[in-house]
Amino acid sequence: MANRATTTELVPFAGLSGAQRAGWRAMRAANPALASPYFSLEFTDLMADRRHDAQALVLSRKGYTVGILPMQLSRWGVARPLGGPLADHHGLITEENDLDIAAALESSPISVLRFHGALAQQSGFAAKASQIEPSWTVDLSQGHDAWLESRRLADAKAMRNIRARQRKLAESGLDITFRLDDRRPEALGATFANKREQYHRTHAFDVFIAKWARDLVGDLFQHQTQDLRGCLSTLEINGQLAAAHFGMRSETVLHYWFPVFWPEYAQYGPGLLLFMEMARAMNASGIGTIHLGPGDADFKRKLANASFDIASGSIEQPSMVAGLMAAGAGVDAFAGRLPIGRVAHWPGKALRRLDTLAAAYGI
Repeated sequence: MANRATTTELVPFAGLSGAQRAGWRAMRAANPALASPYFSLEFTDLMADRRHDAQALVLSRKGYTVGILPMQLSRWGVARPLGGPLADHHGLITEENDLDIAAALESSPISVLRFHGALAQQSGFAAKASQIEPSWTVDLSQGHDAWLESRRLADAKAMRNIRARQRKLAESGLDITFRLDDRRPEALGATFANKREQYHRTHAFDVFIAKWARDLVGDLFQHQTQDLRGCLSTLEINGQLAAAHFGMRSETVLHYWFPVFWPEYAQYGPGLLLFMEMARAMNASGIGTIHLGPGDADFKRKLANASFDIASGSIEQPSMVAGLMAAGAGVDAFAGRLPIGRVAHWPGKALRRLDTLAAAYGI
């Protein structure tokens, strides 16, 4: 029970009724915070087709659906955002941002709900957050030119450098080709081969070691509806890929997801130049916001002109699993207080790595 008038039900995502699916669409349409493609029913359908552990926590009142929380649920009762490491943004599909998520879990078999990238304006996540941080956005609602002017006023030097690189490439005499929506399968394959090589080179976690993640990219690439489209954008120099980006878009929001560039063209800053072309062309096609995600990457500071808060944390019910996870967090906190230098970070780093693997493989 979320409160005396609200009941909860945990169902396999494929088992949502027609009325519940209609409720999802209606609630999302009524809540501007859910405009991201992450919150589209179509994206969750694609994810659930590839994940055996996709579940939905349905909150109802007087027979009407008032909230749906998509998740992946492990055999141990640990719930995480559906898609694990691919789930940059997460939240309750609802018009009511004050629904009590912790109370809704009480009558479910969920021992622990771990969340990251959850909408902090939904009080159920904010109340249980261990961290709240901004997720950066490019607001194009006043038009592409207005955004550029706002960035020039905020950081004139950065914008001069971008314009200088644009001129350098334009005056190079090289053959330049920009594709906003590149439909070539070979370009998609080259993009993700490059991305996985980058993960290997930088020792970052490669989520594409999991087959479902590779399959999902292919599904999104083929999925072309108004509400959800996988979009590959590319920049070629003399017929060779210099930069690429694969993301997904809804009618009004582009989620900036997997950018890559080829090092032999680094002198031109091809990734940044591709983004500038994407922003112009996407705005012309109806995109009013580009979601860049959290973090302090330099390009986000230069390009973002707005943000919204996201939350990370967990909601726990008394259980053996919750106790074990709390014990692990305690070891990490204790190590962090010891005067042992870099070694103090090892337990936390190992735990985060294990949690990422568990999320990727549905353990």
